[in-house]
Amino acid sequence: MPNQLFHAFVWQNITFIPAMKKHSPLFFALVLLWSAGAMAQVKVGLDVLLEQGAPELKSKRLGLITNATGVDGTGKANYLRLLEAGFRIHAIFAPEHGFLTHAEAGQLVQSSMLQSPTGQPIPIFSLYGKTKKPTPEMLQNLDALLFDIQDIGTRCYTYISTMQLAMEACAEQRKEFIVLDRPNPIAPIAPQGFMLDTAYRSFVGYVEVPFVHALTVGELAQFIQAQRLPALQLRVVRMQNFSRQRFFDDDSLVRLIPPSPNITSVEAMLLYPALVHLEGTNISEGRGTATPFELFGAPFLDVEKVLAKLQAFRLTGVAFDTISFMPRSLAGKASRPKFCDERCKGIRIRVTHRRQFQPFALGIAILLALYHTHPHDFRWLDGGKSIDRIAGTNRLRQLIEQQASLETILQESQNSRAHYERIWQKYWLYE
Repeated sequence: MPNQLFHAFVWQNITFIPAMKKHSPLFFALVLLWSAGAMAQVKVGLDVLLEQGAPELKSKRLGLITNATGVDGTGKANYLRLLEAGFRIHAIFAPEHGFLTHAEAGQLVQSSMLQSPTGQPIPIFSLYGKTKKPTPEMLQNLDALLFDIQDIGTRCYTYISTMQLAMEACAEQRKEFIVLDRPNPIAPIAPQGFMLDTAYRSFVGYVEVPFVHALTVGELAQFIQAQRLPALQLRVVRMQNFSRQRFFDDDSLVRLIPPSPNITSVEAMLLYPALVHLEGTNISEGRGTATPFELFGAPFLDVEKVLAKLQAFRLTGVAFDTISFMPRSLAGKASRPKFCDERCKGIRIRVTHRRQFQPFALGIAILLALYHTHPHDFRWLDGGKSIDRIAGTNRLRQLIEQQASLETILQESQNSRAHYERIWQKYWLYE
């Protein structure tokens, strides 16, 4: 039972059973049960570090890779909490979308300065501007880098690319790398999709994992160190009370701060591995609407044909509704969405059963349905280069063009990640 439901159940029993006396054994038993449930809430790596005190780090000159998602359990920014606790933050590094997560996807971010509470300016180095990897000059006056960012569990979401590039820089400059771990919001979803083909490595596909990797950033850092950077001095500050059997919103006291302008809900995080493939096509993935990555469409879409094709796949844990929508230019989110100010015919996707839902299978099914029903209107952008970068391989596009079956594509993707599935549990920090 999710904790918030458990708490509600217990509180209702305490409050609304008139016959129960406030000093009865049953009353105290329920209070204790409720307290135990409350104490079992997830405590992220930042809060664990602050509780531990980590005196060995307080003498070090620290850099902090973070953005607006880097907060403690009360919602206070990590850099403020660390400074108040006596840690020496000499520099901040910001990933794609910037320190405040206000920049839209693909928008370059400039470096800037932050005025600390003490009045001391702290440089904010952009890792999505002139460089995506910390330079020796950025690291020369630091002893260690902290990483504290909320990821969403999909390889092409670029925060884990930033993490690996920073790990590489620390290995080269002999600096310590410390991950303050945070939940994988879709942790119960097992590894899915194609393994990265290094011939198609890019910033949107840099880490050699499946498309859905099913690890926390701390676990992923251990995987990267073991596979590529054995000389790196790595430390992971583990969470407390996290379970990979729970989705992000199963834990009522884990704050959901949108990690980027167009990912604003756990539902979007679940559907992102499916609909992000549409960024490599001429079909709208919902940018410029209130629910990006939860719907798709185009002015030319024959909705009934696409819907019939999708339903024929008999996908589990998901349902479809036909809709009409009009993408708008939204500052900071989607200034130039596909089909801006045009009426689109489309399909809204609803996840009906999370533990049965297979996002990568849905993504393939959508591409197959579009390719089959719109052979003259549907097209890849950039001659297929965009979809190959997103997918981390050209095989997905080739199989769609061959109109291979859904089962064939799923099997080939499973074959590609067979080695990963044999070893990935070695890096688990949580059950």
